[in-house]
Amino acid sequence: MSSAFFAGFRFEARMMRRDGAIWFALLTLAGVALFALAMGSARVSAQQAAIAAARADEMQRIANLQKTLGQLQEGDAQGKPAPEPPPFRDPRNPTFMGGGPAAAVAALAPAPLALVAIGQSDLLPPAVRVTTNSKDSFLFADEIDNPANLMSGATDLAFVIVFVYPLVILAFVFNLLAGEREQGTLAVTLASARRPGAALAGKLAARVAAPIIAMLLAVTVGVWVFAGWERLASPGFAALLVLVLLYGLFWAALAAAIDGLGRSSAFNALTLIGAWVAITMILPAAINSLAAFAHPAPSRIDMVLAARAASTDADKARDASLARYADEHGGGKPAGGSQEMTLRRLATQEAAFQRVEAIVAEHDAQLARQRGLSDRLGYLSPAYLTFQAMADIAGSGETRYRAFLDRIRAFHVDWREFFLSRAKAGAALTAQDYAALPKFTQADDDPAPGLAGPLIGVALPALILAVFAWRGFRRCGI
Repeated sequence: MSSAFFAGFRFEARMMRRDGAIWFALLTLAGVALFALAMGSARVSAQQAAIAAARADEMQRIANLQKTLGQLQEGDAQGKPAPEPPPFRDPRNPTFMGGGPAAAVAALAPAPLALVAIGQSDLLPPAVRVTTNSKDSFLFADEIDNPANLMSGATDLAFVIVFVYPLVILAFVFNLLAGEREQGTLAVTLASARRPGAALAGKLAARVAAPIIAMLLAVTVGVWVFAGWERLASPGFAALLVLVLLYGLFWAALAAAIDGLGRSSAFNALTLIGAWVAITMILPAAINSLAAFAHPAPSRIDMVLAARAASTDADKARDASLARYADEHGGGKPAGGSQEMTLRRLATQEAAFQRVEAIVAEHDAQLARQRGLSDRLGYLSPAYLTFQAMADIAGSGETRYRAFLDRIRAFHVDWREFFLSRAKAGAALTAQDYAALPKFTQADDDPAPGLAGPLIGVALPALILAVFAWRGFRRCGI
């Protein structure tokens, strides 16, 4: 049986080597994959440059504040006090410094295989400036890409794998039986081969192996060239190769199952194109739409506007309180001096902070419900699972960004406590305080957690389709 299998494999491979269209398709597939990895590498470099620029800016700002603070302290010590700077430029003022000039940078460095998939990185900036203000003032302050570019989407390896790769596999496999039947060679193969089933299995293996091997080689070469050879030894890269292999086998099994129905090549082609559209486009869109319908959440723009409206309402409440005080005291201003005004300002900021936190928490909770439902329904579409798994391997998936935002939330609390506790006590910032500023630390998280589920979700339907394909081939006389 093995000799018949290899004979069929060698014969089909020889026929494919002589077909220029086959070489064109394989080289185009490999070239598109390499181009996508090159684009991903360029984006990773841009993210690294943005993070480096943000950290350099932070160091420069803190150095300037420390220099100004030293000059003020030196002037006071020599009995030649310098002119008092305005509060928003005074490095001793904790109320204003924590809200902007001394802001800390929280960054999410690209994962080792970040060039594989852009994922969420085109929606969330790689670095944000954490302040004592509410999160809406710094999490959503920057537009990190041209909206026109976001609408058209990005070209990355995940796009090539999910959409382009299956088309090449389908083109190779869709008419193995149908084509031979229409050309009149199937009967000759069945009659002349000692084990026709093994021979046709070898021919099918040759057609399936060509695009899968081409893609695996292109991915390996691309990661080696654009990310470094050390990435080839990482667990994430091994998971990537397994995912590419399983996804390719799924489409090959689907094509073989349709071909095993014994219909014409035209029927196979139309059916498989319809399946490709349904699995790669309609089902993922339906999954997301159903999750959004079941757990509706406002868009990010609506959430940002609502959060800022809450901050504005808090300011209006403060103004109304001061106006009421003026009416009750004949137009006079509240007593208590600058410290009392600072406390009132902080109370207003705290009220706005609490309102904004409630809005953001409600929005995040609703999105978490959407994601949970989408993840469960995602097993209906291997394309959906493959894309999500590639985003997790690249470190640009939902899981890693959620962990990053959770760390920002915890750091934001520490940052506010550091500055607001001093502001409420009326204490000025010192050189020791600047040396002890809280620092955001990058956690050593796993950029590709929980890949077993998506891998099984792709492998299981491939196995089921392979069984149907085998039964279909047997019905065709094998």
